Amino acid sequence: MDDLLSEKEQIQYIREWWQENRLYIFVVGFLLIGGITGNNFWKSSILNYQISASSLYESLAIDISENDLEGGEAIAKRIYDEHNDTIYADKARLAMAYFYMSQSRDEDAANVLRDLLSASNNNELQLLGTLRLAKILLYQGKHQDVLELLENNIGHAYETKYSELLGDAYFALENFSKAELAYMNALKGTSSSQMVDTSLIQMKMNDLPEFFLPEDTPSINKEELQ
Repeated sequence: MDDLLSEKEQIQYIREWWQENRLYIFVVGFLLIGGITGNNFWKSSILNYQISASSLYESLAIDISENDLEGGEAIAKRIYDEHNDTIYADKARLAMAYFYMSQSRDEDAANVLRDLLSASNNNELQLLGTLRLAKILLYQGKHQDVLELLENNIGHAYETKYSELLGDAYFALENFSKAELAYMNALKGTSSSQMVDTSLIQMKMNDLPEFFLPEDTPSINKEELQ
């Protein structure tokens, strides 16, 4: 504004400017306030949604600790139905798989883990779910299913444990050469964070019958691994 304008002219200028721009100011102000309010409401809704899922999961844990299968199934279903896009749905499936196994309902445990693998977007929990499903399949004697689940599933923290389970499946299928190679891979990965029982794996290798490896398979010296 020109400093040379008289006080009266300045007042008149401000009045004219306000008349021309007040609608714009009101609209911008309304949008800003509405945006802040809407953003706060959205954040509050997300927080309440997560709190609700967490509360249900805590209730599920209590039912499992009290061996209440019916109550646990009802709460788990609520989590799946109402909060299936949260990590609590994944955790609930892992918890229910454990619960079912404790009730000798291995097929229910396997099915809930299959649901986890198809529904979860969490890579870490998918790897854990795969590991637990493989153990159930071994328990059920479905050794070929274990191979289909774990073969070529490498490059992650659970690879060592996967290798041990592959060795067990190959052993049950009497493919002893591949069983030994799988056990060797498990022993090679014992320096990773996902530790295995090296003594147990060594015992499994020692229990393998003698066999002749294919010509294109590197020779194996068991004594070097002991």
